[in-house]
Amino acid sequence: MDVRVFDKELNALGLIDEMTSLIWTIRYFSVGEVKILAPMTDNNRELLQAGNILVKHDEYIDYTDEDENTWRRGAEIDYVRYAKDEKGQEQIEARGSIISSWLNLRVINPQIQLAGTCQQIVNKLIDRNIGSGATSARQFPQLVILDQEDLGGTSTDYSNEELKALGDEIRDVCQQGKIGYDILICEKLREYGFYLYDGKNLTSGNVEGNPPCIFSRDFDNVNEQEYEDDTSNMKNYAFVRGAADSSGVQEVVEVDASEGASGYELMELLIDASDIQRTAENSSGEQTDIPVATYRAMLTTRGNTELAKCIENYTFNSSINVTSNLKYKEDFDLGDRVTCIEKKWGITINSRITEITQTFESGKVLIEATFGESAPTLLDKIKKAR
Repeated sequence: MDVRVFDKELNALGLIDEMTSLIWTIRYFSVGEVKILAPMTDNNRELLQAGNILVKHDEYIDYTDEDENTWRRGAEIDYVRYAKDEKGQEQIEARGSIISSWLNLRVINPQIQLAGTCQQIVNKLIDRNIGSGATSARQFPQLVILDQEDLGGTSTDYSNEELKALGDEIRDVCQQGKIGYDILICEKLREYGFYLYDGKNLTSGNVEGNPPCIFSRDFDNVNEQEYEDDTSNMKNYAFVRGAADSSGVQEVVEVDASEGASGYELMELLIDASDIQRTAENSSGEQTDIPVATYRAMLTTRGNTELAKCIENYTFNSSINVTSNLKYKEDFDLGDRVTCIEKKWGITINSRITEITQTFESGKVLIEATFGESAPTLLDKIKKAR
């Protein structure tokens, strides 16, 4: 494994020549991060600078296009610290965020209103704010949209919160559609690629016929496990309040995800969606009123998006045995749905791999995985397995 360093135009700057440790974390529904500790050498000091791009090179490749070009995740350094200990040894600590953090360099402007699947909505948000549909100053240089399979899903009437951070909105839409996203790097083409994908169903008894992936201490593929179940954020019924019409009346729709719950099991939430405008621009550039039925459908979509964050958050944090029967990137990957079993705790769940951390230290590799359906706004609060 080595770490290569580039500038933002993806011009190669060099390799990190020595490292004490590298922690590389990627997430399915949100942005990952990187931390590197390295001795103070002239080479490391020149390369580990804020704004430079890190790309980890090992046996794992994130995506290969139809022309056999390889694409990998990268991170931008946003924090650097120099330190000298009592023995006189000098060390550099550098931290960074996975490149998808760049999505929050933009707010959504103008507001988008359309009918489509989550995949179509995300692609439109990308095109209008950082892609070819944006003004030249707002476009991301060297960015392409990587080929995508049809990820399915139902079509909904959609409108975003006005001037909301682009990355936050894409995270929320992807959470609702259960799809993952990232920005990858192709060093050969010197391009960034927006990557939208869906994990495989590898659960026990899956109907797709995929080889099942089962994590259990009984199979010696898990070293340590930690289980959490948090219901404190749960809501299952939403009142969504829209903008006022010309007579001052605000539309309110109700979104029921409670499956007929009542009493203590019915948990209600008020959502202010007054940012969703009552008018839209037609093909001639004129503002026209949105039909009431369409507007109510937009409010319903907003309600479903917000309720998708207010779920029961259960997670398995596991340290994976890298010499076991299951191999990372071969048998499982970020976003895949797998089966987790802990017989002594009486737990068997089918769950998605929402986070993977690789730690490289002293010539050893540790892989930690987080299994769960946690909302991305809560993932950062989940304690990692040691």
